[in-house]
Amino acid sequence: MLTMWIIVAIGAFLIEIFTIGNLICVWFIFGALASALLAWLKVQAIWQYIVFFVVSIVSMLIIRPLAHNYLRGNIVPTNYDRLIGKNTTLTKEITADKWGEVIKGGVKWSCVSVDNQPIPEGTNVKIVAIEGAKLIVKKID
Repeated sequence: MLTMWIIVAIGAFLIEIFTIGNLICVWFIFGALASALLAWLKVQAIWQYIVFFVVSIVSMLIIRPLAHNYLRGNIVPTNYDRLIGKNTTLTKEITADKWGEVIKGGVKWSCVSVDNQPIPEGTNVKIVAIEGAKLIVKKID
């Protein structure tokens, strides 16, 4: 059993290396190592499996939130973030194959609808997000 747990740990480690930044199975490494320790101590197999699952789940619950903040990168807020949640009027319609346009804060912005539906010119919209140099808007009902 010891060899099996070491193989599981190495396999999980290799998968994690080749999927950098995705956190696919790092928690299984800790579960497998804990179970390998039990196998080395000659603990029954059922307890090794239980420890594997428990340690893996606990590791996931601890590591995932911490790593999420670390791996998402440095998000630098800009002054344009203040546009999110604001209302404006379309100066150019949004169609299925063309971006629309709004003028907000004295700046002309390209925009798309949040649900990829056409919105006619002159419609009041709410800015829900900014992606690159375009606004994501939704029609105000």
